[in-house]
Amino acid sequence: MTARGGGPPASAPVVVDPALPLLAETMAAARATPGWTPHDAQWTPGHRCVLTYQNSSALNSSALNSSAGGSTFVVWEVTPLGADRRDFRADPDLPGLARAADPGVVSDLLSTRLGTGHSGPGQVRGCEVEPVRYRPGRQAVLRYRLTTGSGEPRILYARVGAATADPAAQEVLAALADLADRPLLPPLVARWPEYAALVHEAADGRPLSAVLRDDRVPARVRVRLAYRLGTLLARVHLQSAPAPSRSGTDVLRNVTGSLPAAEHADPEVARRLATVLDRLGAWIPASGHLVLGAGGLAPGLVLADHNRLTLLDLPEPARGPAEADLGSVLARMLWQWLGHPDQRPVLEAAGRAFVAGYERRAGRVDPEALLWWRSVRLTAFALRRYTRLDTASWSQVAGLTDCLDRLVSALPTRVAAPLAAHLLDRRAVDQALRPHLAKAAAEPAAVEVTAARLVHHVPGRHTVVRYTVRGLLSGGGPAEVVGKLFAQPFRAVLAEANLRALADGPFKTGPLRVPEPLPAPVERGLVLYRHCSGTPLDRLDGDAAVAGVRAAARWLARLHGSDVVLPRRLDLAAETARCRRWAGVLGDREPDLHALAWRLADGWALAAETAQAGPAAGDAAMQVPVHVPIHVPIHRDFHAAQVLVGESVTVLDVDDAGMGDPAFDVAQFCTYLEAGTDPTRAAALRRAFLHEYAAAAGRPYAGRTALFGAYAWLRIARNLALGNGPLPLTDGRGRVRAVARALQRGLACLDT
Repeated sequence: MTARGGGPPASAPVVVDPALPLLAETMAAARATPGWTPHDAQWTPGHRCVLTYQNSSALNSSALNSSAGGSTFVVWEVTPLGADRRDFRADPDLPGLARAADPGVVSDLLSTRLGTGHSGPGQVRGCEVEPVRYRPGRQAVLRYRLTTGSGEPRILYARVGAATADPAAQEVLAALADLADRPLLPPLVARWPEYAALVHEAADGRPLSAVLRDDRVPARVRVRLAYRLGTLLARVHLQSAPAPSRSGTDVLRNVTGSLPAAEHADPEVARRLATVLDRLGAWIPASGHLVLGAGGLAPGLVLADHNRLTLLDLPEPARGPAEADLGSVLARMLWQWLGHPDQRPVLEAAGRAFVAGYERRAGRVDPEALLWWRSVRLTAFALRRYTRLDTASWSQVAGLTDCLDRLVSALPTRVAAPLAAHLLDRRAVDQALRPHLAKAAAEPAAVEVTAARLVHHVPGRHTVVRYTVRGLLSGGGPAEVVGKLFAQPFRAVLAEANLRALADGPFKTGPLRVPEPLPAPVERGLVLYRHCSGTPLDRLDGDAAVAGVRAAARWLARLHGSDVVLPRRLDLAAETARCRRWAGVLGDREPDLHALAWRLADGWALAAETAQAGPAAGDAAMQVPVHVPIHVPIHRDFHAAQVLVGESVTVLDVDDAGMGDPAFDVAQFCTYLEAGTDPTRAAALRRAFLHEYAAAAGRPYAGRTALFGAYAWLRIARNLALGNGPLPLTDGRGRVRAVARALQRGLACLDT
């Protein structure tokens, strides 16, 4: 996509995605269609691209209000199977949009709200609906031009949200519009919860983003408006409306998820941005006091009418650090002067005034945290140029990356000293860990690391070390502690959050456990937990193995049945892209298996698209409609090597745990059983596992194991080709046969 309102320059790069053969053709056809201009794009390389175009000819003819039923926004969804066009009102994730965009429905609803009677002043005699802004699956903004019984024209705006959106978001917006003293949003006219819609009065003015870049507006006026924007944001942050929290770790994880688009379009820029993200992950500022924020404030959501500013929307209201919104505004100002260097002095002055206005009303902000948030928002902005297919801006991202390099070089280093260099140096590690371990020690003054031993190392991902520590236990006896150092420190924050949530929740008591987390320098990428005794389940045989898989089934059923909520969520689009990357790796390592690997990856993508993360259609025992997603806590890497069997049963490596379909874990465990032992023994263990899981979970194991079994077989094939993973490895022709067998078994799963 190109910048809104115009076609791409002749030099704009052509988007080529081999998995989406119709993408370039669809974009070219859209550019050639009179009256169509790009409005939005959502590109996940190798999986899908949703393109949205504004149909200006329909807008000029008021097509939404005509019997012909034209559309102001046209949506193309491109997948490996083809390209489908739809009307924006048919968005399945915005089920209330069609009714909220129907002039007749709107007239009836607003007549009831504004007044009664056929001749009353509030009676709506006419209504024109004009879509203003649309983000597929997320939000639509509609303009209502009303003719009332009094003859006076009236303009209202409706914000229609997704059915799956957090209801608290609408409550926040309604609360900000209903403030008795100077509402922060335009006055609320109506709430239509059945359509997930809020209707507001219109506000006067120009978008502040346009005013700030308008060189016809005196510099002093633009600086003054920036100061007022700071005071307006401070007013928002001082509100106490309830909202979900969003931390720096959450944002960094989401931003990192956009890297594949940049890697596909410009590998060199993607490499530089990945380095920036690594640096940002090395030090994440503490959240401290949380305030109500916009989740990334944009000056374009504020109208300027002389000296008065009006906030139009909070796109993703959440509680987070004050610096998050401040950093978002400053990042957008920086991007603006990169494109218009002559405006740099004014925009830099406006940035300083914006922060000063905020601090004048809300108090001082942390300059280091502000620098971090400005940097992460700027990185997100750069990556969105790729995910939104803003091809006209791709050439400017390199300059933006230069700015990012300078910004992140100024981030604090006092807490980001790497631990990897002295992870096995007993004395250095003792100095680094003693202050943390003393918090959980029976004898804090006696804490000392007396030995360190390397257990496992995965280049670029993590290193596992086992420490012997004195003073943790009463009586002075030695205790074994496991340290896991992540290459990207923010992943340690997520891993520790998972571990603590499970250790303090469903596995706090009883014989089913997770490792006990210990205080650690998590911000430096290190997670610590007590060493767990027991024998890995994949090393047991006979009756012990049967008892072990039954215990593993009970552990998994407890996890799936718990009410703990984990921060991550299984994303089938991301998993589809991952499968295709695995197929690419397999094709490079084993050229003879290239076609087989891609058949499985493409077949899984189609099956996942059809499934839409819901239960199997034939799984009547679940009593859940096929289109309803299941989101329970899942392990995501559950196999026998992760299960330690002893006096208790402990499951390791909950780093990637999140919310998702329970069939994912069931399928993975059963697939690894089949891959790791002879068919007869594997079948017996599988039956024991499924029987115990069904009994403990109080329901069958939810079908759909074939879908996720195919995924697991592709993962196993990739690991075998690379020579890693928990299964026994072979060389030469034996490895090729093992990889081919795994791919064939995956295809067989898709045929069931």
